[in-house]
Amino acid sequence: MRGRRLLHRHGHLFLAVLVLLAWSLASNDWAGVLFLPVWVLATQLIVAGSLEAARLRRRAWLGQYLRDDSPWRRWLQGGALMVLRHQLVGALLALVLLVDLRLLPLSEWPLLLAALPLLVVARNGLRRRLSRHVVAEHLPAVTRRLVTLPAAVLLALALVLAALWLPQPWLIGLGWEEAIARHLPGGEGRALLGFFERLAASAELTRQWAMQNAVERFHLATPVAMLGWLVLLLTQGAVAWAYVRLLVGAEALRREGRSPHTVTTGEPAAANDRETRA
Repeated sequence: MRGRRLLHRHGHLFLAVLVLLAWSLASNDWAGVLFLPVWVLATQLIVAGSLEAARLRRRAWLGQYLRDDSPWRRWLQGGALMVLRHQLVGALLALVLLVDLRLLPLSEWPLLLAALPLLVVARNGLRRRLSRHVVAEHLPAVTRRLVTLPAAVLLALALVLAALWLPQPWLIGLGWEEAIARHLPGGEGRALLGFFERLAASAELTRQWAMQNAVERFHLATPVAMLGWLVLLLTQGAVAWAYVRLLVGAEALRREGRSPHTVTTGEPAAANDRETRA
């Protein structure tokens, strides 16, 4: 009974992760065929969460500075330009996430899977603490906004630590062209996806090659090592940020589909928001 209740509440999150896992483990041909639909789906999930946070910030700003009857509220509440900007950023984050998932070792997937229940537990705990302070109508959105950054940072650190334990190709003594030729995976038959995979793999091989050869060939150990660490942190941080934003967007999209924006039954908003006590 408890399992069915959890599945009913969080099934949309499990479904989103299942789609990503199935696509990342699919054969090259199937992954190439489904790349564009999965890219669109991941983009819209990320955009749903980012637009919710952006509109929450915009409403707070307008409520602080503008009168309720001001026509500027309608003009400044965010329209097509806001949506377009978030669509472009969401598409880029989704692309980074999907390409990295195809290159991600299977041993790192438990970290992504573990992030799902931890995110739910953190969200519920924070929501209970905020329920006495935040307006019930905005409580779920505020909670999602506050939990996103800490969850993404922790996941990024976990991915970085996991990457340190994984075996890496031995590139010391090789020229850059030789290292790329030996270790770059083939991308034939996958068109657009293959191009992005080869581009991402080339960037990662370049980082590993530069860090491994910094001492022996270039005598630039500290600067190159620092640059390599920075690139690794930025890459894993982008993946973690996109993954957490996708889960948050799935949660926001499900809530938008279930709950009306305005309460018309005469009941208080807190009574209708059963998610507050989930």
